Amino acid sequence: MRGEELARILRAKIKGDARAKIRGFSIDSRKIKEGEVFIALKGERYDGHDFVSDAFRRGAVGAVCEREVFAKGKGFLLKVSSTREALWEIARYRRASFRGEVIGVAGSVGKTTTKELLYHLLSSVSRTFRSEGNLNSQIGLPLVLSNMDTEANFAVLEMGASRRGEVLRLTQLARPRVRLITAIGEEHLESFGTLRDVIEGNGEIFHGFSEGDFAVLPAHLKKHYPLPEGQVITFWEGELKPTRVEVSVRGTLFSCFGEVFSVPVLSLAIVGNALAAFGVLLALGYHPSQFKEALSTFRTPRGRMNLYTFGDFYIVDDTYNANPLSVKNAVETVCKLEGVSKRIVILGDMLELGEKSPDLHSQIGAFMKEKGVDFGIFFGKETRYSYREFIRRGGKGVHLTDKGDVLEEMLKWFRDKNIILLKGSRSMRMETLLEDVRRVLGYGQDRRGIYL
Repeated sequence: MRGEELARILRAKIKGDARAKIRGFSIDSRKIKEGEVFIALKGERYDGHDFVSDAFRRGAVGAVCEREVFAKGKGFLLKVSSTREALWEIARYRRASFRGEVIGVAGSVGKTTTKELLYHLLSSVSRTFRSEGNLNSQIGLPLVLSNMDTEANFAVLEMGASRRGEVLRLTQLARPRVRLITAIGEEHLESFGTLRDVIEGNGEIFHGFSEGDFAVLPAHLKKHYPLPEGQVITFWEGELKPTRVEVSVRGTLFSCFGEVFSVPVLSLAIVGNALAAFGVLLALGYHPSQFKEALSTFRTPRGRMNLYTFGDFYIVDDTYNANPLSVKNAVETVCKLEGVSKRIVILGDMLELGEKSPDLHSQIGAFMKEKGVDFGIFFGKETRYSYREFIRRGGKGVHLTDKGDVLEEMLKWFRDKNIILLKGSRSMRMETLLEDVRRVLGYGQDRRGIYL
C-alpha cells in the first residue's frame, strides 16, 4: 500500500509524498517502526497530535490527523474528520483483503492463552496470523486488523469487552467464520451489570451467524444461544471431555479421544484452553491428535500460570488479571499439586465487580479454605472480605494494605518446597512482588521452569 491508496480508502486529501510505501500502522509514536503510518488518536489523557513530529523522527512514513499539524521530515499527512473512524476504515479494508479463515475468540477468562495456543498449533501446519498481545479492544482489534498478514491462511483474533455491544461491534468488523467462547464468569460487573449481561455480551460473537460458520463453546453455555445444531461444537462433553487430568511441576496431562495429551504448563485451566482449541481444529477440518507434539511445546504468555523455581520453593505467576473464575482455577491448580509442602496464596483485589464485590470476594475466601490453602496473604481493600471469610472458616492468614509488608510476609515462606501463588487484578500490579523476589535473592534473569 502507498500513501495515495490510503488517501482513497479514507477519502482524504494527501499532503506530501503520495508514493510513499506503507509497511504498517501504529498509534504509539514511541513504538513506531520504519515505514509505518502514525494514526493520531485523541484520548482522555493524551492527544496523538502532540506526537506527530516525534513519530516522523522515529521513522514514520506518514500520519493521519484531525487537524493540520507541523511535521518535520519526509512523508505525508492525511487530514480526516475522525482518526478513530479512520483506523476502523483501514481495518475494514484490510479485512476485506483477507481470504483465509478467521477465528474469533471471546470469553471472560482464557482468551489470550487460547488465542496463543491456537496460533501455536495452527502455525505448525500453515501460515497463521494472530492478535498481538492482548490487543482485543475497540482500538486494539482494529489496529491488529490494520496490520494483519493478508497472505496468511488463518487469523486468530481476540475480542474483549467490558460492556454490552462491544463484542458485537468487533464481530461485525472481524467477521469470523469460527467463533469461540472460552468460558464465562463474573467480570467487569461495574459496566456489564450482571452475569446474565456477561453471557449475552460475549454471545454477541454469534451475531450474523450464517451457513458455513461454526460456534465452539463450553457445553453448559449452549442453552443460552440459539444456534443451528449442526454448526455447534461443545467441549467438556462427549469426545471433548477429558477422562483423566493430572497436574505436576512438569506440567499438565489429560486424556481425550483415547489419547494422552501433555502441556508443559501447571494449570487446570489449560485443559479447558486446549479443549476449546480442539473444538476449533475440528471446525477447521483437523483432528486434534495431529497436534500432540505441537501441544507439548506450548508456553503460556507472561503472567499466566508461569511456574518459577527458586531452589527450595516455587512461585506461580498468574498476575496478569483476576476475576472470580480465574482465581478459582489458579487456586484449585496449586491445591491439587502433589510433591510440595505448604500452599500459600497471595491474593490482590479483584476489581470492577461493582456492588457484588464484597460477596464475590467472600466466596473466594471460602473457596480457598475448602480447597486446602495453608496460608493466605490478602492484599488490598476488597480482599478484606476474602480474609474475613477465610479466617472465619478456620484458615490461617493475614490481611495487608502495604505491598512492602506483603513482600516481608512472603519471604517467610521461601523454604521447604512451598508453592506460592501470586494473583490479582491488573492494576494491583502483583507481578512487582516477583520482581522484588528476584532482586532480594539475587536472580538477574528469568528462572521460569521448563519441565517437559
